[in-house]
Amino acid sequence: MNISFEKKFLLFLLFCFLIYLQGILNLPVLDRDEARFVTASKTMILSEDFIDIKMVEEKRYKKPIGIYWFQVVTNLTFGDYPYDKIWIYRIPSILGIFFSFILIFFSLKRLETKITSFLTVVFLIFSILVISEIHQAKTDALLFLFISICNLIIYKIVKEKKKSFTFFFWISLAIGILIKGPIILIFTFVPLLIFSILKKKNYFCYLWSIGAFSIFLLISIPWFILINIKSGGLFWSESVGNDLFNKVKAGQESHGFPPGYYSLLIFLFFWPGCIFMLNTIKNIKLNLKKTFREDDYTFYLIISFIIPFLIFELIPTKLPHYVFPSYLPLSILVARNVEKANFSKELLNFSSIPLILFPISILGTIIFAIFEYSHIDKFFLINSAILTSLILALLWFRKKNNVKNLIIFSAIFQITTFLILVFFLIPKLDKFWISKRINNIITKYENDVDQTFTFGFNEPSLLFLTSHKAINNSFTEFTIETIQNKKILLIVTGEFLKNIDKQKEYENFKVVDQFSGFNYSRGHNLEFKVFKN
Repeated sequence: MNISFEKKFLLFLLFCFLIYLQGILNLPVLDRDEARFVTASKTMILSEDFIDIKMVEEKRYKKPIGIYWFQVVTNLTFGDYPYDKIWIYRIPSILGIFFSFILIFFSLKRLETKITSFLTVVFLIFSILVISEIHQAKTDALLFLFISICNLIIYKIVKEKKKSFTFFFWISLAIGILIKGPIILIFTFVPLLIFSILKKKNYFCYLWSIGAFSIFLLISIPWFILINIKSGGLFWSESVGNDLFNKVKAGQESHGFPPGYYSLLIFLFFWPGCIFMLNTIKNIKLNLKKTFREDDYTFYLIISFIIPFLIFELIPTKLPHYVFPSYLPLSILVARNVEKANFSKELLNFSSIPLILFPISILGTIIFAIFEYSHIDKFFLINSAILTSLILALLWFRKKNNVKNLIIFSAIFQITTFLILVFFLIPKLDKFWISKRINNIITKYENDVDQTFTFGFNEPSLLFLTSHKAINNSFTEFTIETIQNKKILLIVTGEFLKNIDKQKEYENFKVVDQFSGFNYSRGHNLEFKVFKN
């Protein structure tokens, strides 16, 4: 049976989707950003208020409404009360990424060759940054879809010098703004502006349409007006003043890093594409003047990667996913370079360190995690041997200058590593999943108690899992009057645990469970005791 290249690509995507779906289903809710987003979406469903953004009672005005609406829709479609299944909240992320890949392949196939289009997706789909964003119910994976749509349209316009898909561009831009505000402009309008200035030609004229712009306004503006009225202007001061401007001004939430942060991390987060990246950069540099004069399309790919990347390098607050949309043009450039060189050995110039850095880091991280937070068993030894064998295979193909097998085994390494993380490492690291453990304890005793109190552990993941239950984290509300004639469950850690024996209110409480955990958000080991009267 003769299967077309396009159908093979779709089967490849389906295979990867089913692999990554295992992580979506098995990874517990993550602190802190993911837990905050999903708690706000859960609150939206339970309160039936689809305009305001709150984590139970706390206002959350850092990002616009878009991601919450998508998560609400998936929960109303696939979920049920109490809407605490984290995999459902992750559906917009995994679908956003995979729809992006379908669009990228079939759009690039008209601008590039089939091989370049396929390799572009391969370098993206196996990069650790993409894998990470697929598995988190946040804004970035879904935003990547709408930034990709906008940029694919711009690439087509730059190459063909005519209007194309104008309405889709403005609709995607509007949805992107509803998801994460003006950030989408850094990856779309700003590179096109710089490109227009350098080429001394107005490329925005190919995007302009009164009708399309009117639709953009109709989609993007109404919610901002409604939230401004509902919040009394608080949304703007929180989202723009406290969140956006402070990130630009100085490093926030221990995420401040100097320029060069993204340039170094790209050798970890863009693997295996980064294996061929230095060779690609060398060739771009050698042909830059000719490219500028004769090849607007290629030059724009360079601009659409460099400009956003440099902007985020200069902003003090840094997280790896901030530059995620820049990986699309970078992946296209690397894929083109690989095909142009016909998979020859010259691609492996400058490749030794990028080739080995990521696999060794992954293997070292797994070994450290098991030694520090779990215990060695036969499965650890088997998995370590498998990964070591794959690393040796990569080095062998590097020595033999076999680029095609190097790419294939890089993909095999990533899939193997992912399956080891999901089915071996995550279950082993039960110390990390404190909120899940607490929620299981609460569920176990919920029919035997009137109220549950948790003291000393207040991460957003616990709020997400338990916000619909009779949970109270306020120690000040725990008084003799509160517990009189009530059956109470106490889950305690930290200073509260140290003082519990000194307080008279606890004399009728007995320990019914205890466990230890590691709060990875704060880097603290914690001891928990569960009391019941």
